[in-house]
Amino acid sequence: MSPHPPAHPPNPLIAASSITTIHVEPRFTSRRDQLLKDVKKVENIHIEEELNYDDRDHSRAHGHWTAPEGSSDGKKGLQRNRTLSISHTNIYANKTQPRNEEEKDAFKRRRRGSHDEKVVGRARKFLIDVEETQRMILAQEDTDGDFQITVQDSGPKTFQLGTANSSGYRKYEIRGTYMLSNLLQELALAADYGRKFIVLDEDRLNENPLDRLSRLIKFHFWDGLTRRIDAEGLEIICNDPKNRSTDQRPRVYVPFHDALAMEYYTDVAKARPHMNLEIVRLPEIITPRYVKSLNQHPGILSLGLRKTIDPRTKKQVIRGTPFVVPGGRFNEMYGWDSYFEALGLLVDGRVELARGMVENFNYEIEHYGKILNANRSYYLTRSQPPFLTDMIHQVGLKLPEKGWKPADSKVWHAQGYRASIKELLSVWMAAPRLDAKTGLCKFHPEGIGMPPETEASHFTHILEPYAERMGIPIEDYMRMYDEDEISEPELDQYFVHDRAVRESGHDTTYRYEKRCANLATIDLNSLVYKYDVDLARVVKEEFGGSFKLRVRRGPEDTFFNRFLEWNKLIRAQGVEASVGDNGGWESGWAKGIMVFDDAVDQEYRDWVEKNIAVVVPEPSKDGLPVYTVDDTHFTVYFFPEFFEALAHRMQQQINKYLWNPRESLYYDYDCVQEEMSTYETVTCLWALWAGLATQEQADVMVPRSLELFEVFGGLVSGTEESRGRIGLDRPNRQWDYPYGWAPHQILAWPGMVRYGFEEEARRVAYRWMYTITKSFVDFNGVVPEKFDVVSMTHKVEVEYGNVGADFRFVVREGFGWMNASFQLGLGHLTKGMKRALGTLTPPEQLFERGGHREKDDTSTIAKAAGSVVDAIANAVSGLHL
Repeated sequence: MSPHPPAHPPNPLIAASSITTIHVEPRFTSRRDQLLKDVKKVENIHIEEELNYDDRDHSRAHGHWTAPEGSSDGKKGLQRNRTLSISHTNIYANKTQPRNEEEKDAFKRRRRGSHDEKVVGRARKFLIDVEETQRMILAQEDTDGDFQITVQDSGPKTFQLGTANSSGYRKYEIRGTYMLSNLLQELALAADYGRKFIVLDEDRLNENPLDRLSRLIKFHFWDGLTRRIDAEGLEIICNDPKNRSTDQRPRVYVPFHDALAMEYYTDVAKARPHMNLEIVRLPEIITPRYVKSLNQHPGILSLGLRKTIDPRTKKQVIRGTPFVVPGGRFNEMYGWDSYFEALGLLVDGRVELARGMVENFNYEIEHYGKILNANRSYYLTRSQPPFLTDMIHQVGLKLPEKGWKPADSKVWHAQGYRASIKELLSVWMAAPRLDAKTGLCKFHPEGIGMPPETEASHFTHILEPYAERMGIPIEDYMRMYDEDEISEPELDQYFVHDRAVRESGHDTTYRYEKRCANLATIDLNSLVYKYDVDLARVVKEEFGGSFKLRVRRGPEDTFFNRFLEWNKLIRAQGVEASVGDNGGWESGWAKGIMVFDDAVDQEYRDWVEKNIAVVVPEPSKDGLPVYTVDDTHFTVYFFPEFFEALAHRMQQQINKYLWNPRESLYYDYDCVQEEMSTYETVTCLWALWAGLATQEQADVMVPRSLELFEVFGGLVSGTEESRGRIGLDRPNRQWDYPYGWAPHQILAWPGMVRYGFEEEARRVAYRWMYTITKSFVDFNGVVPEKFDVVSMTHKVEVEYGNVGADFRFVVREGFGWMNASFQLGLGHLTKGMKRALGTLTPPEQLFERGGHREKDDTSTIAKAAGSVVDAIANAVSGLHL
């Protein structure tokens, strides 16, 4: 925290050279209040173990950085970095102040030195009045009044700054949109910390855009997106921009069996009466009808809590398990977003944050029965694309770097894989998501009615014909339909499909229009196949050939009786014959699996620490599960062969129903119409990521996919032909052509590499990275949710707009999976590509369009080198006397 201001104002005659760093509480003028009124301030809710200390910016921003012994910059507390502090100056604040001869000599020597040219190898520094410079640069350069400096502004794109070593006397001119927007961003950050003056390094203004964006993501954006559901974080996380109900009271819903959470949040509500916080205990059995009743009283769903030691007080405290939100109006933990965010966090060394997200998923599966679309009450019946097994694996690889002991790691993995098995068998391999005939999986949530999180007018065009038929206003019809005063089966079915679209994460697209719940999609079934393969490997390689878990018997032995029926079926028919072809598979009994089980955890701990094996009661026949029973639970032992059989059956059914050898592409399958879809989707490449395709399939599918989906800015969601005609009566959808999304890129790159298409993966990665970097440079550091990768713009006219594009002065969060895609994309580029990207060399200058091959000829190298030389020359000329 900043020190208190002095009791008396500083003497205006004191030499400015005596001031090294100014710490003041923010005091904004009315003009600045107006400028900053919409800027989001995020409370610091991080604890030490989640912070990354590799960069001084990051640790100082959280008040944890201490200068080494003997350093002149040894002050503790909240400090930004060298660019946000006053350095030594050598003039007097008031020229009339008397000074002795020694001071006069020092003053004269410094004044003469200010005319020296820039010292080679040392960055030039500028002395800046924050408020005045911000006012002047906005007045001059922000011609469209959006509090940004972009290529669309028509200002002169030049601005003079005074150098620090001349005490502001000597002026240098900075030029260009990128440098000016960087200046505006640094001024905004300085204002956030209450700085009146700063000394700003020239390097921060002409910083390589790759380095700048990667640094911002690593040390600032992830922090801006981090949330907790605890006393410190509740006021932030309870804010829900999607809540359109009349009830705006903050509310926390707590699972029926989580006594610790109920007690904790009740105490928080009492300790913080100003929040008017309501704590609600959910029923033991949550029905779709009950979830619908919560729509007028929405709230946040609790996640994991940890008992930890506060590093400052050394006392035990309860803290919420941290997680990352996507950003903007998405202020909760989302399902598939979290997987991609976790991959980005791991690249940046934020292992604790990624671990927390896995543990929160375990909590959701234990208490809510599934990984939720997101942890708000209106998402209770809806899941999202599953990635948990790979998420556990990727985070687990990093745990030793954080000092985890083998026994602790084994217990952590066991908990996660219990959750994965529960999700696989009780969500995706059970009705209504499992199609009995094909044996394939569908997005099919159990919710009823209109999704309440959408904009008020989102369904107007759907409901208007029904309202007109009844001769009542649309508002009355919506209310009556919501309150079940009107029965309309056709409309009910429409919302089944609409909710399925949202469960898919691809909301919305003409690919799923009015049929999503009927579709066995290539993306979902690739992910389920990946679960099968991952669990087979884990049981075999990490748990000694068997995996133990316990299951609650359930009310009146419901779960146990269902298990007995299921076990009898697979023993009579075999696993593969039971899945699909109306074989009778139903594994809903797995809802009773215990994710949090201290007794089984202790057995796995003893196995590692004491070499005491986890005993299997009897040998398995054909790798099928075996079980034992006690009074309250039954214990199931799984073997690799069981999951291998599931994987083989899934691969077999996908090739039967989803693979089109004539088109060399995977498609979706309509299980009701019993026909293959004709929509060409880039998610066909997920089969490569999952390892589902054969090498022969990949060899024909990759060239065909690149022909269809590779455009200037990366991979597009689908083809223009598949999307169809667009007009006033048929508006564009954001998951169709011409839009590109981070998840599609992130899964395509390693998928292509896996099958030997490294060069193609690098090429499409470069295209996507160019799209991000070009917008970042041209539009004041913007990092949005999605891009139009055909027209190369983030300013899209489509439903929901573009989250992350509307900000003032400086981007503080980016967008979760876009941040991750940038950090991951850097790993797919060669050094030459990075150099080219740093100078914004267009993809077509690096790649030959016809053959999709990277050019090696001398002319191409010369062109690339010329681009680099030109860019350096422009950067140098941008700063001149």
